[in-house]
Amino acid sequence: MSEVTLEVDLCLFDLDGTIVSTTEAAECAWKELCKKHGVDPVELFKHSHGVRTTEVLKMFFPNIDNANNQAVIDLETSIGRDYLNSVTLIPGAQSLLLSLDTNPENPNERLSHRKWGIVTSGTQELAFSWFTSILKQVGKPEVFITASDVSNGKPDPEGYSAARDKLCDIWNFKDSFKSKTVVFEDAPAGIRAGKAMGARTIGITSSYRKQTLIDAGADYIVEDLTKVTVVKNSEHGNIVLRIENQL
Repeated sequence: MSEVTLEVDLCLFDLDGTIVSTTEAAECAWKELCKKHGVDPVELFKHSHGVRTTEVLKMFFPNIDNANNQAVIDLETSIGRDYLNSVTLIPGAQSLLLSLDTNPENPNERLSHRKWGIVTSGTQELAFSWFTSILKQVGKPEVFITASDVSNGKPDPEGYSAARDKLCDIWNFKDSFKSKTVVFEDAPAGIRAGKAMGARTIGITSSYRKQTLIDAGADYIVEDLTKVTVVKNSEHGNIVLRIENQL
C-alpha cells in the first residue's frame, strides 16, 4: 500500500509490545506462575496481552492474595529482573520518540515540552524502569499513565483520555476533545481503547496478526516503528507523520 501522511496534535503510545518488546519476558513470568497454580498458559495468553496484570490475576488466579498490589509487583518485578536479557526495543521506537522532541526541518530546535505520552497497563515500577535502562537516551516523558492511575484498564479509554487531557493542559489546548490524537498500539484492547477515545490508531504487528488488529479497528497497520517517520513538528505547529509500507 502506498504511503500516507497523518496530521495530528498529539501522539500517545502503549509501552509493552509497542515501544519495548517484553512479550517473551512476560510470557516466561506468566508461565512460571501458571505452573505453580495449575493454570493453562495458552488460555491465559488469549486474554492477558494489553490488559492490566491485576485483572489477569483476578481472572485466572482468584486465590492469590494481591493485597496492596503485592502480587502484581512481584510478577512484574520478575519480568524486569529474571528475564531482562530477552527484552529489546521495537525497531524504530527510540528514533521515533527522539524525533518527536525536535523540528525535523531545524534539528537544533527542541520543543519546550513533549507532544507525546505513554499509556501502559503495566505497573509504575516496571514501566518507569525501562526509561532508566533500555530507553535511558529518551528519558521518561512528562505524561505517563500506568495501571495505578486509572480505575478501568484497556479497552476502556480512561487511560488514553487522561493522557490526552494532560498534554492538552501542558500545551494550552482549549478543548481536548477537539485535539487530533493518534494512538500507537500492538494489542486489540489498546486499539479499542484508542478508538473509543476518538483517536486514529496505528497497530503494530509485534504481538498479534494483522487481521486481529483490523478486527479491533486499527486505522493503519505496520510491522514496526521504522515505518513511521516525523515529517513536520514545531513548537506552534502540528505533527505530520509519514506512514510507509502498510500491511
